[in-house]
Amino acid sequence: SDSLTVVNNGWMGRYLDDQYPGFPTNYPSTQMPDPLAIQVGSVTSLTCQGPAVSMGMSITDPTSFYNLVDNIQDPVPNSPMGYELSYLRQITRQTNKYTERIRQAALAVPSQGAYPNNSLAAQLKIVARLIKGGLKTRVYMVSYGGFDTHATQVVGTDTTTGTHATLLGNVSSSIKAFMDDAKGLGVQDRIVGMTFSEFGRRIKSNASGGTDHGSAAPLFLFGKNVIGGLTGNNPTIAANATVADNVPYQYDFRSVYASVLQQWFCVPDNNLQQIMLKNFQSLPLINSANCMASRPGNSFSNESVLVFNYPNPFSGSTNITFKTKGGHTLLQIINTSGNLVKQLLERTYPDAGTYSINFDGGYLAPGVYYVRLQNGQIQQVKAMLKVR
Repeated sequence: SDSLTVVNNGWMGRYLDDQYPGFPTNYPSTQMPDPLAIQVGSVTSLTCQGPAVSMGMSITDPTSFYNLVDNIQDPVPNSPMGYELSYLRQITRQTNKYTERIRQAALAVPSQGAYPNNSLAAQLKIVARLIKGGLKTRVYMVSYGGFDTHATQVVGTDTTTGTHATLLGNVSSSIKAFMDDAKGLGVQDRIVGMTFSEFGRRIKSNASGGTDHGSAAPLFLFGKNVIGGLTGNNPTIAANATVADNVPYQYDFRSVYASVLQQWFCVPDNNLQQIMLKNFQSLPLINSANCMASRPGNSFSNESVLVFNYPNPFSGSTNITFKTKGGHTLLQIINTSGNLVKQLLERTYPDAGTYSINFDGGYLAPGVYYVRLQNGQIQQVKAMLKVR
């Protein structure tokens, strides 16, 4: 949601609620006998929280998954607490209508490829097994922690090594093993993966050799149907950036979510706006031929100057000129902390053209600001300098 709006459900939960109205009543059903979403972890993420109930289920950890497959129950102590724990487990097994379906799917896959020895790989191995086993589950979620590197992010004598490099190395090797396994199992066409985090990192390292929370971050999409390459441009980083400064974000992360829903899950535009709560730009991320989703052409090159201001530097007001190819167009002012200072414009233009708008920034403190243009798939961020 927007920063001043509180929403008690998640984007994927709203999507699943749109697809399976009334859940959990009358589910599992003949049409959908399997869990709508599965998370490997003890608590289902708010990502899959629907308007009324959670739309997903959790497998506590890889050990509990294999105990389920092998019908093994962890021992309990011979005590009143053990008796109560056994009873709770029994009720859980009886009421969880999906347990047997998961077990059947897992048992249908006797062998898999090799995976590295880390927790992310262990979780992804389960996901590949259940997909190959035939579950109709649309969403799987795994997690991997340790990225909150406020200290010792790198080794001072060799910044290509250290905690951050080890974490990213494990992510890389785990995803590669997962996709190699999926190819060997013949299910690679059914998979698109996406990484996401609840925080980014700052530009400059702190005194502890780490980086603090930031407002922007990269993310990865992977899979046979993903359109390869880099989406976005190298950010503008001031030479005098401080530990308090952020990389200016280029895409609202909800644009990525909206594009995945449109291009992979084939959500129609009207439903998409209801799920995402407002209109977001569509980014060319996934080959959506199976959805027949139209992506408007881009008549501008990456080198085109689409937005600029004059005068720059400015002390009071400045005139911002921008180009649009028509359609949904958004113009924002962002500060170096990544916060939205002002939304100058959001409208739908019937035709392409060049337009200007005056921004009165006299009330702003001196410093660097960014003007951000979003037009369909296109975005561009330009720096502005406010002086006294």
